[in-house]
Amino acid sequence: MTNPAFVETRLLGLFGPEFAARGPIQATIGDHVPGMLAPDAAPALRIHDARQLQSREQARSTHSEARFFEDHGFVLLPHESAVQDWESDPAAPNPDCDVVRLYFPEIEAVIRSRLLPGRGVEIFQAPLLRRGPGTANAFYGAGVHQDYGLTPEDYQEGIEAFTTPEIAQGWRDRYEQDDVEGFMVINFWRTVYSPGPLRHMPLGLCVPHSVEVSDCIPMSLLGFTPTGKPTNQMALRFNPEQAWYYYPGMTGDELLAFRNFQCFKKDTEPRVVSCFHAAFEEPGTPIDVEERQSCEHRVSVFLLKG
Repeated sequence: MTNPAFVETRLLGLFGPEFAARGPIQATIGDHVPGMLAPDAAPALRIHDARQLQSREQARSTHSEARFFEDHGFVLLPHESAVQDWESDPAAPNPDCDVVRLYFPEIEAVIRSRLLPGRGVEIFQAPLLRRGPGTANAFYGAGVHQDYGLTPEDYQEGIEAFTTPEIAQGWRDRYEQDDVEGFMVINFWRTVYSPGPLRHMPLGLCVPHSVEVSDCIPMSLLGFTPTGKPTNQMALRFNPEQAWYYYPGMTGDELLAFRNFQCFKKDTEPRVVSCFHAAFEEPGTPIDVEERQSCEHRVSVFLLKG
């Protein structure tokens, strides 16, 4: 059986190429957003096989997992976790649960030894977000989005929307300290309770360097945060130069890492260095395919000087 280099499908949540935003677009979850393309009006996109891309580039001796992650904003890692029970309370995880006791140390080791080797880092891990039938998040993120914006100000506002002004200011105070040169949020995404291969609603990722800043559309989303404040996300205006990839047939012993957010103090202008992403229906998927059970783990990393 041949392994195609891409699948062709339509992604939800894109804006048309002629759309012009005049500031952040205010929207409420579930409502129609003017200017956003209807599903049947969205362009058919080629979502390329990231396994083939990663295999080709890692065949070159200079392209390690860390180098691939740096260049493309995502990487698939072989990773067999010791976790058996993926359930934990997002509000107050039990320190004796598998996620905290086993997964947190596993992820810290992945960051230090495989993604950012040799870098000075300060790591903060948040609770997992589970998705799938029977979870608090039965829906899948099927609209193209980026979660945090482009700048430190965007990120700080997002923290405040989900927590408190004091916690947001605490993040900013740490970011501004002299030993910090930048900040990154890494999303660790995997399937759980199913050895795979995954066929239901895989995750598509857009290579950051293929996205123009001018095609990023700020969104002010209501009905999404516990405080009631709007959160910063970004939508995307379609551009045929945007390069989309996914890892077909992910299994339970594979871990997808991708950049959710990144900023450096040295940047004088906003840059696109994190991944727009969206779940999508893979063409040819059987009607009776097992529904995806997955988790994502967003980890904050201060990048230190020296």
